[in-house]
Amino acid sequence: MYVGIVRITVVIDQSHSLKEKRMVIRRIKDRVRERIGVAINEVGELDRWQRAELGCAVTSGDRAKALAILDDVIRVAASATSGAGGSVTEIAKDVWTFDAPSAPMAVVDDRTGAGDKAGAAGDDWMPDAWKDELDP
Repeated sequence: MYVGIVRITVVIDQSHSLKEKRMVIRRIKDRVRERIGVAINEVGELDRWQRAELGCAVTSGDRAKALAILDDVIRVAASATSGAGGSVTEIAKDVWTFDAPSAPMAVVDDRTGAGDKAGAAGDDWMPDAWKDELDP
């Protein structure tokens, strides 16, 4: 399996507040999701009005396909940015092989506080005083 990540740095010249910046970022995110079907999010420069860093990660069984998807993300994001009066200033992307060994999944039981205790088989979890009140 291949994992690809892209970071896109955007300058939004027309932005004079964080609210205006968020409107442009939302337009970019929506356009990428509509056209390519992947999520892209703001990952840096969160408090600056005229700059943003966007990030996207994809997985694929084919390295060339992962790179092609990232290139599509860059193309659509750049198009949406220029339509909003901004420009892409930096792009960083990388694809690498992910071949970590699988690990067994931890068992979730009632002692960890996870799960629905009321729906558990039996009433082992109920204090004896409560059980006496329930029995006729």
